[in-house]
Amino acid sequence: MCVLIALLEPAAVQAAPEAEAIALTGTSESTAIPRPNYKRYKGNSRSKKRKLGFFRRRAARRKAMRKQKQKAVAPKGVIKVDAPTGTMPKRVE
Repeated sequence: MCVLIALLEPAAVQAAPEAEAIALTGTSESTAIPRPNYKRYKGNSRSKKRKLGFFRRRAARRKAMRKQKQKAVAPKGVIKVDAPTGTMPKRVE
């Protein structure tokens, strides 16, 4: 039945999904929410999803590591200083 409709009006049937796809991508770009690629499994819980399999876990971890390397911002809490120069002051007695 669907094949007959597609054969009778191919332009109308095939053009609709492309228009919807363009409309959906336009709205999703403006409301992008940062989501982590990889989260460690923290134990059994009824509300959480099942632990990923070995290969998916490995792929997600590698993707997250690559994403972390691409970041230009230095990690928080790391302070880089030069090597100390000079000597300690003499002790006054």
